[in-house]
Parts: sequence; C-alpha cells; structure tokens
Amino acid sequence: MLHLWSKEFLVFLSFLMISTLFWFMSTLNDTYETEFTVELKIGNIPEHVVITEDLPESFKITVKDKGFNLLRYAYINPIPPLTISFGAYSGAGGHGVVKSSDVQKMMGRRLSESTKIISVKADHWDFYYAYGGQKKVPVQVKGKIQAMSDYYVMRTTVSPDSVVIYATEEAFDTINVVYTEPLMLHDLSSSVVVQQRLQHIYGAKIEGTDTAKVSVTVDRLTEVMISVPVKPVNWPDNIQIKTFPAKVSVRVSVGVSNLRTVKPELFTVVADYRDLPKNSHGGFPIKLISQPKGIVRANLKNSEVDYVIENLNR
Repeated sequence: MLHLWSKEFLVFLSFLMISTLFWFMSTLNDTYETEFTVELKIGNIPEHVVITEDLPESFKITVKDKGFNLLRYAYINPIPPLTISFGAYSGAGGHGVVKSSDVQKMMGRRLSESTKIISVKADHWDFYYAYGGQKKVPVQVKGKIQAMSDYYVMRTTVSPDSVVIYATEEAFDTINVVYTEPLMLHDLSSSVVVQQRLQHIYGAKIEGTDTAKVSVTVDRLTEVMISVPVKPVNWPDNIQIKTFPAKVSVRVSVGVSNLRTVKPELFTVVADYRDLPKNSHGGFPIKLISQPKGIVRANLKNSEVDYVIENLNR
C-alpha cells in the first residue's frame, strides 16, 4: 500500500514539475520592462589630465524584451560597464558633458537586437577636469567638540594636516582650506580618535584620501591658587609705587597633566602707570597680562590693591 502511494506521488510530482516548467517557459516568452543598473566610467584619460569631478558611478536604464533575454542580463551575462572616451566628450574650460541620447546609442550596440531601450534615467552627465594644476591646502576640523563638566578639550589634531588638491586655476582662487564633514562630540570625559570624511569640493579632486583622522585629547580640570608678585610697569624713573600686598592671589584652572606648568614666575601681574587713578580714594587697578601655555583659565582674586606712591626727587 505504501509502495503504491509512493509510486502515485512520484507520478504526480513529475507531472507537477513538467507543468511548472511549461509555465515557466511560457512566462519567459512574454515581454517585460525591467530596470538595470549599469556602471559608468571615463576611459582614455591623458596622463596630464586629472578628473576633478567624476561621472556618477552608475546609471539606471529601462529596457523591454522577452523574459529569456532579461533573465540573461540579470544572472547569466550581466551588462558590462559603459566606458566613455575622455577625448570624445571633453569640452572647453575643463568641463565635459555626456548626453543620455549618446549613452542610449552606445547601449543599443551592446544589447541584443530584440532589446528595446525605453529610457535612460538622466538628461546628461557632467564631469570636470584639470590639466595638472595642484595646490596644497590645510585640513581643518569643522563641527562642535565639547567636554563634560570638570573636563576640557586640551587639543584637537587632524591627520593629514594638509592635502594636495587638483582643480582649474579659477577654482584655486576660492579654495584655501579643506574641511571635514561636521563632527559633533558632546560630554567627552576621555580622549577619542575618529575617522572623519573630508567635505567634497565641487569641481576639485583631493589627492590620495577622502578621510582624515581627528584626535581629541581631553583632560580633567583642577583648580589651584598661587601667589604672584605685582610688577610696576611704565613708571617714570623718579616715581616709585609700593603695593599692599606685594603679592596677589591668582586662581588658576588647569588640566591635571599640566599642573607642572603652574609656577608663579610664569605669570605676570602688573600695576601700570597708565592706569594711575585720578584720585587717591580707591585702590590701584592691577592686571594679569601673561600666563604659560596649557592654562585653561586664570583670574585675579582681587582686581585692586592698596598702594603708596613716592616721588624720588624730593
């Protein structure tokens, strides 16, 4: 009984497969419209020419044919890339234009005679080129980088720090820097390194790379108080000032790694003769005019001191 059932099942399965095959063959014999993606390239480029704005990597084409041919394009014999000859389409001023009508003609010679091209998804394509002109410009980070409270961004570096670009001489007049794509980093509490794309410059080509490594160094903030002597400046030889106190307190915010730079002799606080008050009822204004590198903030605890002026000619 089981043997008979298996035999009947196999006969049924055979008829099913044959009918499916006939249906599939009949379906493939019908006519359809299908869209394909075709790679696009520029060929025969002279050695001294640099393509600064390339053609799109591919384009869409809609064709009409029997299912057999469309299946062949899709899986068996894909449509090969279309290479545009540079010399045939390069124009004046470093600008070339490829019309879709020309592409349609070239594609017609590549496809089967039975294949009809319905449309090419563009009116034209532009490309730009330069005859070897180059310029080295700096790379700068664009965006907003912030550390969280009690931390600060110690430094931001970018590698490479400069790149060589190729463009027309007219374009060079307006290209003085290459920026990264906007980089947004917030609430940093540790150093980070990110790979960031460079912003595309229309009509120009960046040599060698399209990304840059951005390194952000973050440090923890600490606050210290130091005592700095007040230095008289711009005073006449015959006039002397004495301040009380002779040293003043400076509140310094600095990264932990730069604490060693916080030395009183590296700060300058002055009492400038040009700031001499017109009356003697108030204090003498003092200013912090220099501090070592690596300091985030430095502020005087008091902006005035008591003082006595002595005329040495008397």
